[in-house]
Amino acid sequence: MPTVNANGIDIWYEVLGPEGGTPLVLTHGFAGPSGHWRPELLPLAEKRTLVLYDVRGHGKTSVPTDPALYSLPVFAADLAGLLSALGIERAHVGGVSMGGMITAQFAVDYPQMCESVLLCDTTCGNGASESPAAKWERQVQNGIAALAHLVRAAGLETTLRTEWDWKRANDPHLDVSPYSLENDLARIKMMTVEGYVNSAQALAARPDLTERVRGITAPSLVMIGEWDEFLPCAQRDHQLIAGSRLVVRRECAHGSRWRLPTFLSEIEAFLADVEAGRSVAGEREV
Repeated sequence: MPTVNANGIDIWYEVLGPEGGTPLVLTHGFAGPSGHWRPELLPLAEKRTLVLYDVRGHGKTSVPTDPALYSLPVFAADLAGLLSALGIERAHVGGVSMGGMITAQFAVDYPQMCESVLLCDTTCGNGASESPAAKWERQVQNGIAALAHLVRAAGLETTLRTEWDWKRANDPHLDVSPYSLENDLARIKMMTVEGYVNSAQALAARPDLTERVRGITAPSLVMIGEWDEFLPCAQRDHQLIAGSRLVVRRECAHGSRWRLPTFLSEIEAFLADVEAGRSVAGEREV
């Protein structure tokens, strides 16, 4: 099992695809370690180096018990330490959901390591205004806090089943969702209570980066599903990051598995433009 010791923990990682060129480094979402996400991403490794890893508190990476050892800046420092240990000076850096939040933190803390930035189904803010984006971010804060409380009280599986009960009653797109309870039960088995709760608290307390991301100069992709409740956040972040590309995926909610071929092809198209030196600025729906 490949691991490196960086920033005081052991980080599990995997390097896929051919050697050479600028690697693509992708960070998974909350409670969705790379072992679960990996099958969706394998096509991206057919022509380029793809680096996957487990975030602190997730999967096969260390799970510190002290909540003070979890934060978005710490997660970004973990990634910087991993890349340095692997001898990677610059990379295309991206992620989905929590992984996108970590990517935003990384992009402002370690801009010299970013060849490009990919922010997917995520947000750069954390409820610091009265905008539609910030209102949703505050709902996320409350939701994460409630889930962490329930996990402490009832455990991971009961919490997940409760989430699915809520989705059955409230999610208008559940009947076409590519995700399932059975799949999520397999995913949650890769987590521990300590890792889940401490990571959740880090997400709820993350810095609001809406001013700092204005300084991102690396070519940036902001990608979101039209049914994803993070849509107002993505639209705002696209406006904040000069020259960024906004891609809205039709008939998609939260997560890369929705119309997966579009998720993969838009990443490939973006990277092709970056590597050819073409402008990525603009907006489109796919």
